[in-house]
Amino acid sequence: MGSLVDRFGRKITYIRFSVTPRCNFNCDYCSSHTAENDNAEEFTTDDIAFLFSIAGELGIEKVRLTGGEPLLRKDIVNIVSALHDADNIREIVLTTNGYYLSFLAGKLKKAGLTRVNISLDTLREDVFKRITHVDGFRLVEKGIEKSVENKLLPVKINTVLMRGINEEDIVPIAKLTLKYPVIVRFIELMPVKGNNFWKKHYMSFSEALLMIKKVFDVVPAQGGKGEVASYYKIANSSGKVGFITPVSQHFCAQCNRIRITASGKIFPCLFSKEYVSVWDAVKKRDRNALEMLIRKSVDIKPKEHGPIDADDQDFINNMRELGG
Repeated sequence: MGSLVDRFGRKITYIRFSVTPRCNFNCDYCSSHTAENDNAEEFTTDDIAFLFSIAGELGIEKVRLTGGEPLLRKDIVNIVSALHDADNIREIVLTTNGYYLSFLAGKLKKAGLTRVNISLDTLREDVFKRITHVDGFRLVEKGIEKSVENKLLPVKINTVLMRGINEEDIVPIAKLTLKYPVIVRFIELMPVKGNNFWKKHYMSFSEALLMIKKVFDVVPAQGGKGEVASYYKIANSSGKVGFITPVSQHFCAQCNRIRITASGKIFPCLFSKEYVSVWDAVKKRDRNALEMLIRKSVDIKPKEHGPIDADDQDFINNMRELGG
């Protein structure tokens, strides 16, 4: 079928797929947990198997399952297994809040999951509950341990930087790389909840890095292929510390991905105003139409996104639907 290359010569080999918009957390900076999501349309396991059989033939090698919270899908193990069976898919990653992970890590590994990213914004139980509105810190902590035990490696821990909320956690979370073979990634806050929250709590990666450097000896470290984070290593640690900088430093030139929502909308960029719907083509099992639509989504991929507009409601809605 040939590979997917956009107008600017970037080879597209990676799909972020939001398997559900539903979430059991209600994080202050996200607001993805809304009542209308409870009855949202979602592809079935068979739909997903068909979609990625075509995507694999087109050169997609990596799939990241996101949400919402993907582990709310009762068929999530079957979804991973279906992706594992697809031609050319070499890496299957899952981004989760970790609440159910301790119960599923072993099954997911056996089904073919490569590794996990776990969202964790604080190591303080009271602050965790304040951010997520769920008393689940101990379950998430256990989920991290089970992921390491089941060799879903490297386990990546994602922490959103929020001034006035979790500055005290930056150094302790970085210190997890001394305890576990994990990669900790600090992510700049995006204006998903709108302008006021973002302006009040936005914190740049450089401030967080300075905090870590005041406590530890750190040196630049190499990232993996296609990584968008800048990495550092704390002396004597078994892991790495990274920074993802969608606000202060764009990484569009290296972008090799498209994004698909649970209801079949392909967004060529997180900031796209345009999208391509593959819902009907998948439901009808129309291979030719599906291939054409996937190629179209790559053809309309922009060279780069402009400045982030915290009052752009389209962008805010996209973030909620796409899971970042």
